[in-house]
Amino acid sequence: MELEQGLLYHVDGLLRDEAWGDFIISRIPESVRCRLNEKAQKNMLFASNSELRFVMEEETVTIVLRRLPVSGQIRSAGILEVFSGDYQGSYEISPGVVGVGETEITIRRQDWGHISRFPRNPGGFAPQVTRVLLPYDWGCAIREIRGSLRPPRLEEMPEKRLLFYGSSITHGGNASVPSRTYAFQTAWELGYDLINLGSAGSAFMDQAMAEYIAGLKDWDAAVFELGVNVLEEWTDCQLYDRAYQWIDTVKRAQPEKPVIVTDFYYNHYDFEENEKSDAFRKKIKECTAVLEKKYDRLYYRNGTQIMGTFRGLSSDGLHPSDAGHAMIAQNLSNFMRAHGL
Repeated sequence: MELEQGLLYHVDGLLRDEAWGDFIISRIPESVRCRLNEKAQKNMLFASNSELRFVMEEETVTIVLRRLPVSGQIRSAGILEVFSGDYQGSYEISPGVVGVGETEITIRRQDWGHISRFPRNPGGFAPQVTRVLLPYDWGCAIREIRGSLRPPRLEEMPEKRLLFYGSSITHGGNASVPSRTYAFQTAWELGYDLINLGSAGSAFMDQAMAEYIAGLKDWDAAVFELGVNVLEEWTDCQLYDRAYQWIDTVKRAQPEKPVIVTDFYYNHYDFEENEKSDAFRKKIKECTAVLEKKYDRLYYRNGTQIMGTFRGLSSDGLHPSDAGHAMIAQNLSNFMRAHGL
């Protein structure tokens, strides 16, 4: 989606806020969002790995952003990052802070001389593409972009896209900045662009979301992290039925595309030897195994084989730390490479 000569990437809807005169970013179309469970409807307005992309044609560009109103323990400021292609921006331009009031972020054009001479990462970004990684953890609104710029061309961005769906862990929970989320790191490692449909506390495998993903034509592989958000409410049989329907809906529509299914990464339930946690993992494995007989290029990986140690956790005992996100990304990347992805 283009906005004032910039490209809003991984943004499929803009909701006008009349009080502020700006636009709230949504990762999915409104026609899909309104059919999700109530919490997921809110979470799809969180800018999880959404970006603003452009090529600068003068020395500075200014973006006017706003963090949506916060409540409870949510911080009133969010962290964005600025990248030049695949390269983290230097300290003069990144990171930045977006507050609940209107915030102007001015980005100075960097000298691409050095990085433009480096071999371009396979499937990576051209260094002249400025990427503003919006705060992943909460909603964000955009008013305007000031400066001379153009949208990046297709050949300046990766050809392939990797889609993720899952819980707050996939959404990015407890990563310090957007580029530390395991979804971002996995896509970066493998040379994919990223579509992150993580839904914190609300990855209930809504049929509307499965149908939406099934209908998208712009992803080349997908990773589904399933089960942890329904551990307290569902039985293992309910999980089996819903996961089967979810995976089947996507693979039936796009059988040629590879899909990796995983379940719970190591967390405090494992330390406490929670039997239900093991039962849920077993059901995800079972339903994937049944569907593997029906579809090619469908793969299961137990979550503890992707991150199986408490050392990857943050202090809440559930979400990965930055180190845990890096573990997940590395192990998942290795698994995907081993299957030619």
